[in-house]
Amino acid sequence: MIIVLVALFPLTGYGQLGGNIKYLNGQSDILEQVNISQDGLQLSVEYGFRLKQKRLEFHPGIGYRFAFKGAGDEGSISAFDMDLNTAIYPFDFGGDCDCPTFSKEGNLIKKGLFVEVSPGMSFQTLNRDEVPLQNPDEPTSYSVSNSIFKYTFAMGLDIGISESFTLTPMVSYSGFSSVEWLGLNPDGSEGILDDQSFLGLGFRMVYKPNPKRLRRR
Repeated sequence: MIIVLVALFPLTGYGQLGGNIKYLNGQSDILEQVNISQDGLQLSVEYGFRLKQKRLEFHPGIGYRFAFKGAGDEGSISAFDMDLNTAIYPFDFGGDCDCPTFSKEGNLIKKGLFVEVSPGMSFQTLNRDEVPLQNPDEPTSYSVSNSIFKYTFAMGLDIGISESFTLTPMVSYSGFSSVEWLGLNPDGSEGILDDQSFLGLGFRMVYKPNPKRLRRR
């Protein structure tokens, strides 16, 4: 689906380049019970574009996600994510905002507030510490990987810094499809992870090239 949207870039006007950093607070009881760290960061690069006549924007992105591993943790999850971020501006859906810029007169909330839905795919790797019972002083580790579906709901507010740059604070909730993990349990046995989710808090920085400069080239 992301490839199809990339093919539609020329039909939507000039694009935007963006970066997204998000702190994630894990909400999984299962991961907590088996001592897998959850809290971490997600770093993404995005290409944004919008419909010409409506305030519907797309920010497909590719990101890397990792968890901070604490002293009591016995494993962690890292991942490469592909997200199709789709934002709608409900208070200005039919507006003519040439975002990202707020040089025109207008209410910041009306022009900048949006809700975002992001279906996606995640290639996750579980990195597990294993302590053999016969020799607990020499732990070994192993990794297993799975591809799973993910979804994110978010809300954000575009704050124009200049004619070309927009800073967007965002809050989000992400969930994942149920998956059977080999090695999820501390003894290396299989387990089902069906409650993985995150609360996110972060920022998106978007750069939009000046169309007049592009036409001069």
